[in-house]
Amino acid sequence: MSEHVIENIKKYYLEMLPFNKVLGIDIKNLDYDSGEAVTTFEMKADLIGNSSAGILHGGVTASVLDLTGGLSALISCAKFQEGKSFEEISQKLVESATINIRVDYLRPGRGNAFECRSRIIRAGRRIVVAKIDLYNEQDVRIATGTGTYLIG
Repeated sequence: MSEHVIENIKKYYLEMLPFNKVLGIDIKNLDYDSGEAVTTFEMKADLIGNSSAGILHGGVTASVLDLTGGLSALISCAKFQEGKSFEEISQKLVESATINIRVDYLRPGRGNAFECRSRIIRAGRRIVVAKIDLYNEQDVRIATGTGTYLIG
């Protein structure tokens, strides 16, 4: 069942959320056991916030941190729903939402490709907290954040 849930989370994030398509997000890894999530995306002109410096827009950085942390939260939500029907689990996933996201911009968003990594630091029945980091292709940390999520 966990593989089926992971595949449906990926499908939901990659096919049903238009903004994720605009960002060009790809899901590199979702770990059902640990709740870790890794997303990747390439730099493109539409994501630049400072045209003279050619760096990521801060809103893109915040959005990617939020959606990657949200993936960890959805995994946690699915784990708390184990034993229920797939339809019940799916409904809980759709009802999940971000409560708060804190972003610390550590460096300018320079790079050609980026990877965002999320891990759960607290998981309860209704609230999940994730620590999220964004790196460029040289493994330089661009931003870090903490996301708090309400799970179905």
